[in-house]
Amino acid sequence: MIIKGFVFLLLLSGHIALANADYADAMRNYERQQYREAIQEFRELARGEDADAQYMLGRMYEAGNGTPQNFIEAHKWYNLAASRGHRHAADARNAVAERMTTQQIAEAQQAARGWQPEGPPDSQATPASRPDIDTLSDREGLAEIQRELNRLGYDAGPVDGLMGTRTRNAILQYQTDASLAANGHATSGLLKRLRQADRQEQEVAAPDKPQPTDSPRLALQDDFSDGDFRRNPEWTVLSGRFDIDRGGLRSAVEVQDENASTTRGLRSERPEEIGLAMLQLVLEQTGNIQPKAAPTATQTARIFVSSPIRNAFEIELELASRQQEGSLEMGVFQGNRPGGGYRLVYHPDSNPGLSLMRLTSNSSEVIASSNDSLNLEDDSFHSLVWTRNQDGDMRISIDGRPVIQARDTSFREPFQGFVLANHGGDYSLGRIRVED
Repeated sequence: MIIKGFVFLLLLSGHIALANADYADAMRNYERQQYREAIQEFRELARGEDADAQYMLGRMYEAGNGTPQNFIEAHKWYNLAASRGHRHAADARNAVAERMTTQQIAEAQQAARGWQPEGPPDSQATPASRPDIDTLSDREGLAEIQRELNRLGYDAGPVDGLMGTRTRNAILQYQTDASLAANGHATSGLLKRLRQADRQEQEVAAPDKPQPTDSPRLALQDDFSDGDFRRNPEWTVLSGRFDIDRGGLRSAVEVQDENASTTRGLRSERPEEIGLAMLQLVLEQTGNIQPKAAPTATQTARIFVSSPIRNAFEIELELASRQQEGSLEMGVFQGNRPGGGYRLVYHPDSNPGLSLMRLTSNSSEVIASSNDSLNLEDDSFHSLVWTRNQDGDMRISIDGRPVIQARDTSFREPFQGFVLANHGGDYSLGRIRVED
């Protein structure tokens, strides 16, 4: 018996080590950016209700690592991980929800409720295997309610039989969805109802699945009134400094005079200088801008926000410029970080004052430019509206006056966010609103 027990422990420890090794392998592939292998391994682990793997799937779907970016799937996996007690999953789910529409959140919640773990048929739980309700103590009954709520995709927290805020909120949400009296009470009647709940009942209780529509969707909106650009939505600073003041998101970049920039030269460790020089050269060669010895930015201030934007969009910006030097670059990009896409480049006191560019992985090209200079340096905010339809027709207006009209069909896939770059100047973004 001792030998058999020892062998059993060896087999058990070997199984645990193997399971951990699977997760470790998936993490190694993830860290090496071998995302296709990693996401396959995390999926296998997630089917067995591994909360860590479910959380990682949420991260990969949110970022678009190894799979197209999908906030609905990200929300679903975060929700499932949270229901199994993962410490960071609920916060991650709430954060991604702020970048989703109400309809998308409803779809994600329904997907979580309909999800079932995969395993051997004889390992699936059935109502007959659950303890009899009449034999349960109050704490045991509450633990069963928590377990059933988590199974249905409601985040009731750990199955510990203790009534907390998460459990009460989960009960209230279920009662509301199931058209019950929303009192937050954990009763034997509620447990019976939860055990009888199946996917068909949840389909009826959940909001109707949205039908395809051509109505505009709010893809991104921020007026920075909360005083924090790092949340609601989350902006990421790539270089330089950004602050929030009464005017919104502000960036001021110092510039050097002509002689200083000439004697210093371009340095390979300062890629923003090389990028700005290339931008200036492209505009001089393909636009009407006149070559001139412009001040050079000591550092480019660059910031972006990830928010899926469809191929046809309308962008509304409120911008202020305070000095006649440098340039401001803004536009939509594809990829996880600002890459190819469209950019508008504003040049104070230059002709043209605004240029529309197309950026790919290996080229930059001016598509169109304004016919004259633009002088926005009057200590006021100006409205810029940029539209693009499904045929690639683009129109840009400032304060209601059309300044650029062009057509380009190079990018047919959705964009992944909006980027802003200050190449030497003092600019404020008071508001941004994107519909698609």
